[in-house]
Amino acid sequence: MRLVCFPHAGAGASSFARWVGLFPPEITLVRAQLPGREEVAARRPLRQVHDAVEALMPQTAAITDGTAPLALYGHSMGALVAFELARALTAAGSPPSHLFVSGRRAPHQASRRPPVHRFPDEEFVGAMEAMGATDGVVPRTAAFLRYMVRVTRADLELSEEYDYSPTPRLACPITAFYGTEDPVVDIDQVEAWRRETDAPFAFHTFAGGHFFHQRHRAAIVGLMAQALRSANVTGAPA
Repeated sequence: MRLVCFPHAGAGASSFARWVGLFPPEITLVRAQLPGREEVAARRPLRQVHDAVEALMPQTAAITDGTAPLALYGHSMGALVAFELARALTAAGSPPSHLFVSGRRAPHQASRRPPVHRFPDEEFVGAMEAMGATDGVVPRTAAFLRYMVRVTRADLELSEEYDYSPTPRLACPITAFYGTEDPVVDIDQVEAWRRETDAPFAFHTFAGGHFFHQRHRAAIVGLMAQALRSANVTGAPA
């Protein structure tokens, strides 16, 4: 089983570095790296979901080699990318086994908050700090502002300007996770992910804000592994 993980806005593959050793050996964690960050910082960040999916489709085919089962997990912006990738894979005849999402409203849900990516730089950085994106410890250096504002603003534009198009619901199960003090999304918006699948839907809550998934990563990994393992034992789609 390959589990591809997509990070939140502004983050890179390293945000899942401490997740690697938590999975059982039968699940291989694949950390997605979108352009504009870390070792691919020189590349222009993507600003539209379909561009991300177009780039990810051949890479996804390469890691599964057409035989290994595939599951997807995304947090916040990453949940949207994972969802649209699941749609594209399904349309191509290779649906994922399971879609896991956290920290984002269901794609058909309208935002209840103003689009942050349009804020001036100082307000934008303040909004990121209020979410906990900088952990309150990253200094406001010129280098930090250039990197953080450029990448995160592009990612949030990708997320906030997303235009949902109704299509047939996914055939794979969806599991959604929610942080009870999340200032970005409301609980009913996350529960609404159930509308996007004809398969079973599971919903789990954890204490914490928008980045609760890091604090509770061991428990979240356990739930993912249980869902994927159960499906493999029964022979049903995960």
